[in-house]
Amino acid sequence: MRCTARARLYNKGREGRAAKGRAHVSMLKVEFAMRLVTFDDFTPGIVRGEEVVDLTPAIGDIARLPWDERIPALAEAFPKLKPAIEKLAAEGRGVPLASVKLRAPNPRPGKLICSAANYKADPSAEALAWDLYYKGSDSIIGNGDTVVLPKAEATDFQAEAGIALVIGRDARNVSEGDALRYVFGYTGFIDVFGRGLGRPVSTYFGKSFDTFGPMGPCLVTADEVGDLYGLQVRLSVNGKAGLEYATGTMNHRVPAQIAAATAIMTLVPGDMIYCGSDPRGVAPLKDKDTLKLEVMPTGIGTLQVQVSDPSGRTWAS
Repeated sequence: MRCTARARLYNKGREGRAAKGRAHVSMLKVEFAMRLVTFDDFTPGIVRGEEVVDLTPAIGDIARLPWDERIPALAEAFPKLKPAIEKLAAEGRGVPLASVKLRAPNPRPGKLICSAANYKADPSAEALAWDLYYKGSDSIIGNGDTVVLPKAEATDFQAEAGIALVIGRDARNVSEGDALRYVFGYTGFIDVFGRGLGRPVSTYFGKSFDTFGPMGPCLVTADEVGDLYGLQVRLSVNGKAGLEYATGTMNHRVPAQIAAATAIMTLVPGDMIYCGSDPRGVAPLKDKDTLKLEVMPTGIGTLQVQVSDPSGRTWAS
């Protein structure tokens, strides 16, 4: 099914540069029980066919929390709230998806941790040293929004993409064997970055600009995803294939990433880990590019954003 939302940049509760026209979000026709979104004023909702159902009646006081605290609270309370949410999803009144503005499903995580070098650029080569790094959570934008390239003197700007997980309970020193019990759900994530900023391997300096973290459009609960390592990730630019890879080729799987992160710090509900990307197929971004991310087969849907470069730069391929 297809849903349409008017594109309007909204970052950290502020009005931003509007994306022109309409953004199209293509969902798979397979019905998933828990395709969570936030919409309009960051209201939690659940997708049902071509409609979205407001979850306010099922989540009580969570709906009255500040906009950036709702999804973390929902993630933590989900085991208790799940029956009421399922009942509302089946029986509640929905509104057309085309009539609402979809936001990022977890619009400002407390921590956004990313895996570096978790896929090989050359399958026959030795794996690079793996690392985790922070990406600023204010980089998050949603479907139909606009990635704005800053004036920073980067070599160029590029994008990778893959799956990101949302933590559902306090996690510290978690073993790999227990790690998946701490995951609330998964969503799609585009990791935009500027090369040549900071260290030779771009991390925080190149990756944390506002709008550099498109996410969504849906968050699928962990029990609905199926085989984590049987997913296909596709990132296209202007309709042309860019990144295309299988999640089964990641060097360090989700339990290892959770174990490594929680050996260093406590993760709390709403914190996120972006699981990294196969780097093959990336190309420099330019003004008016359209990025489209698909993660299949899941109910995450298709994430589409525009690129704006006020400086109008071009880059060597």
